[in-house]
Amino acid sequence: MPAGAWPAAAAYTSAPLSAAVRAAMRTLGGLFPRVHRPHSTTPTTTTASDAAASSSSSHTLHDYNRLLDAFARDGDGDAALRVLRRMRLSSPACAPTAVSYTSAMSALAKAGRPADAASLFDDMLANGVAPDRAAFSLLLHVYSSHLHLPAAAHSVLLWMTRLGLPPTPIDYTDLIFSFCCAGRLADALQLLDEMRALNYPLTPHTFAPILKVFCDNADIQAAEALISSMRWSGCLPDVVIYNIYIQGLCKMGYFDVVEQVIDESSRNGWVPDAVTYSTYVAGLCRFGYLEEAFRQLEIMLAKGLQLTVVGLNILLDYVAQDLDMWAGKEVLERCQELGFVVDVVTYNTVMDHFSKKGKWLRVLKLFTDLLKKPITPNEQTYNILISCLCRAGKFQFAKFVFSSKGFVADTVTCNILIHEFYEAGKEGELGFLFADVNAGKIAPDTITYNTLVDCLFRSGRRSEAANFVRHIDDGYPTEPVAHLTYWLVRSGNIREALKLFDDMQIKGLVLDSSIYANVIKAFCRKGPSECSDMSQLCSVLDRMLGIG
Repeated sequence: MPAGAWPAAAAYTSAPLSAAVRAAMRTLGGLFPRVHRPHSTTPTTTTASDAAASSSSSHTLHDYNRLLDAFARDGDGDAALRVLRRMRLSSPACAPTAVSYTSAMSALAKAGRPADAASLFDDMLANGVAPDRAAFSLLLHVYSSHLHLPAAAHSVLLWMTRLGLPPTPIDYTDLIFSFCCAGRLADALQLLDEMRALNYPLTPHTFAPILKVFCDNADIQAAEALISSMRWSGCLPDVVIYNIYIQGLCKMGYFDVVEQVIDESSRNGWVPDAVTYSTYVAGLCRFGYLEEAFRQLEIMLAKGLQLTVVGLNILLDYVAQDLDMWAGKEVLERCQELGFVVDVVTYNTVMDHFSKKGKWLRVLKLFTDLLKKPITPNEQTYNILISCLCRAGKFQFAKFVFSSKGFVADTVTCNILIHEFYEAGKEGELGFLFADVNAGKIAPDTITYNTLVDCLFRSGRRSEAANFVRHIDDGYPTEPVAHLTYWLVRSGNIREALKLFDDMQIKGLVLDSSIYANVIKAFCRKGPSECSDMSQLCSVLDRMLGIG
């Protein structure tokens, strides 16, 4: 960002002020009169009178920095920028320092504006303010953890070193994490070696991202070697390290090793927690070992631990595949009795499995039970219910749910209703849905268009399907055209498909490979006995090859 260019600053909003901000503002007295009118959203600008008032005030640099620090903790980037601007227009004694800029950068980063924070560092340099170690460390953190630019973060680390500001262990750990997230394991390991060479203290937090890469890559041998090296260097692995390791073992199905790791936990100085067992239970479920998963669940409960919400949902997902094992509502109630946190995903999981089995009444009962609890159904909940009701032939129920208060239909809802109503020959009843689409309440997507083409053609309305494709958006979108040509060829209307190609080429549109792929698939489905006119097939192939 060029010198003097600043991210736009807005006036204070009605968000409640933290105790830290209030204390700092009491120190600065009437410097920010707008704070006493918190509901004002009118942008503020710095005027000449503001500058004069600031220059004649008795506020010190320390006062300004206290306020900036408070805004940094609150993540109020706009307010921090406003303070910084006042400081620049104030007396030379109150000109922003590296500490001032660092606090403002921190406020921007915490406000979700990391790019602005990095630009503010450039502005600091442009205004002749020399960054200190804290400013460099924050910039490195912004690049590594917020912007996910490990190369830029590494450049900052080298820059610090050249200026005689040795990076801290936290700087190295930040950069190791960033390299690991970017898949640059070799660079992360090199930084780890540098930390060892500098005799920096190593913590489990330093090793965790490297261990996760090893486990994600199924390199269990390297993971075990890393854990051994931690012990050798005096950094005892903690529960976070072992949880990452156990997750890697579970992905490989090495449950005997998991059992051994847990059995040896007390000897190795760590205590398995809810995440440990939830990971173990989820891994057993994925490999189909449900009985062992329930045995581990009992061990958890005996130790006073509870499955995490994710672990519980995975367990229910696999158990629910066999509906004879349980009655959904009763099991959910039992989960709550055991103290497990049951959320909307839990209900969706169970409802979805009953829906796939055609148990619409059970789905409806679960939905009713959900509404009685302090759990808010989401779009997926409603879509599962609507889909299940339609497949059960309860179209009036489905329309009632669609129009119920509080439910905002999405594109998935639209696609479900179109497919199910057309399948049942009730497309004439879809006026309630198309009214919302035409009003802009639901945005159709490619799947919507493809579904409509399929449904129109299968219901014998070929000309309507072709006309529909010609008028979607700017006309002839690739996937709907591919669906239309598939049905044209399957129904023996090959000449009409070729005419469609001609129309597209006249308009200067490119025939996508997926269109030809669908044509070939349609010919294959017809079989040689039905393709009496091979010249038609040759015509299509010639178009594909650009001949004729």
